[in-house]
Amino acid sequence: METDYLTLDSMGKRVLMTGNGAVARGAIEAGVKVATSYPGTPASEILSSIAAVAKKVGIYAEWSINEKVAFEVAFAASLSGIRALMACKHLGFNWISDAFLVSAYTGVNGGLVVVVSDDPHPHSSQNAEDTRYYSKMGKVPCLEPSDPDEARKIIPMAFDLSESLQLPIVVRLTSRISHSRGDVELGEMRRKDREPKFEKDPKRYAVIAPHARERHLWLNNQYAKAAEAMESFPLNWIEGPRGDFGIIANGLNYSYVKEALGILGIEAPILKLSSANPIPKRLVANFLRGLKECLVVEEIEPITEEGVKAIAQAEGIPVKVYGRSTGHIPLQWELNPDIVAGAISKIAGLGNPRPGLLAKPKAVQLEIGRRTPFLCAGCPHRASYYSIKQALRRINKGGIIAGDRGCYNQGIYPPLNGYDTCICMGASIGMACGFYKAGVKEPIVAVIGESTFFHAGIPPLINAVHNNANITVVIFDNSWTSMTGFQPNPATGMNAMGEETRRLNVEEICKACGVEFVKVVDSFKVGELIEAIESAIKFPGPAVVVSRHECAVREMGRLRRRGERPRPYAVDPTRCTACKICLSQFGCPAISIEDGKISIDKYSCTGCGVCAQICPSKAIAQVEV
Repeated sequence: METDYLTLDSMGKRVLMTGNGAVARGAIEAGVKVATSYPGTPASEILSSIAAVAKKVGIYAEWSINEKVAFEVAFAASLSGIRALMACKHLGFNWISDAFLVSAYTGVNGGLVVVVSDDPHPHSSQNAEDTRYYSKMGKVPCLEPSDPDEARKIIPMAFDLSESLQLPIVVRLTSRISHSRGDVELGEMRRKDREPKFEKDPKRYAVIAPHARERHLWLNNQYAKAAEAMESFPLNWIEGPRGDFGIIANGLNYSYVKEALGILGIEAPILKLSSANPIPKRLVANFLRGLKECLVVEEIEPITEEGVKAIAQAEGIPVKVYGRSTGHIPLQWELNPDIVAGAISKIAGLGNPRPGLLAKPKAVQLEIGRRTPFLCAGCPHRASYYSIKQALRRINKGGIIAGDRGCYNQGIYPPLNGYDTCICMGASIGMACGFYKAGVKEPIVAVIGESTFFHAGIPPLINAVHNNANITVVIFDNSWTSMTGFQPNPATGMNAMGEETRRLNVEEICKACGVEFVKVVDSFKVGELIEAIESAIKFPGPAVVVSRHECAVREMGRLRRRGERPRPYAVDPTRCTACKICLSQFGCPAISIEDGKISIDKYSCTGCGVCAQICPSKAIAQVEV
């Protein structure tokens, strides 16, 4: 297993690891003592990996309540003189930006590294933002590895650089680096047994305006030192023959460029960059001199391309620079070797060397069979969505359902069509308030998972109470942060390192927020849940229904470990009228229809019994295994 390699004290040994696993290994090699995160694909496995061996190597690992808190915990640890790592996906960087941008003014003591994984396509996110902008805005160095091996190497380098400059360092991955496996050479285990101590210095750490003015000068000086350090950063280099046409590639794109040149059967000078910010100006200028054309290959936004153009202009170098802003690289979607080869071929006038090479990524994607995501068989969220829809039908006044972020997002697909909006963490309750205050006359329901509620749902709920918003909030509580790999949250009763902790009840928090109508119902008791939601909608003021049942995957896993199987349900063909309500309104994947006959796959059925409750003919009943 990959976790076996995390603590292996065998410098030079080569093993197969994912990029996220390699980052975790690099953190352990660097002597990290505190590691924090909030789950988010594609970065979740970094903290999961560290947490799996945390006690063994003396690291404190934490799934924090949200990314902002995760950053602040790691930041304070760094100010105490020890090394700390915080990991998140790109959207999590939005949450940390407030504290992150100020941390550049205070600086750090022990090394502080923020590992962020961007989702260029995006495969599992609501946008494809480029977090390098935060690095530029904060004047904080940003490094990018080109493969899992460099992901391992770059983490100890980032910590050394952080302590040298007294600045936090950003290490930017992309989803392809995070989840790809590659050959990784293990490095030296460096022990950093430091006594944590916070030396008080209000002019540095109490960042009020007069102090910020002084620290701004300090930050500019440190950023100039960072720019100088990038000129000789060991993971930047120039390779290949001299020529008129050269390529600059950031991070993973270096691997794409190498493969693309192999596809085309040509050679070209390459500037490989692992320092995304600041750009090493002298190194870039030296590379550009003598070139007539240069292609910049980078993921998401033309940040390096714009920097290269500015350097060429400032140095008076007559080179044409191509990239995303010129249309030679698509402005959207993830890159791959074929896309890069197509861009090189177009600039070099090579034509199309193989069929399909220049196909647009969207067209290539469509060649792969489409699969519609769905909620698992026996998922309590399906019963919750069904109950909300039934409650709105009973009231018969329409209804707006504001959704949120989590595995329950799969409820958007037919037949549930479970919600009308889905923007970002915690937005469901705030947007429900907005619809109400705008004067919308329909019932307004917000749905949010318990992990997202702890992350970002509490302030908007308080806002709803404070501003008398007549909305209904249905909290889907399955006790786990399921979508990203079943990480524990405050409702689980366990922390990242498997230690038992106090289990928090969302209903008690809702009552403490001032909500007067709070009901808790088992998600699988559909009749009770419908009635509770209907009553909540009719309640004059903010109302909360907690729909609670453990995640089906976790529940079935526990049964399997005990050697047990759930008692499945089956259809009595003599009573079934083929009304298809179990398919058209509920849509459990264990239920199917063939030759007009409804059937239930006994191996997929988890025995939740909701289909039996909603069948108008009472044709579904539990059977023996």
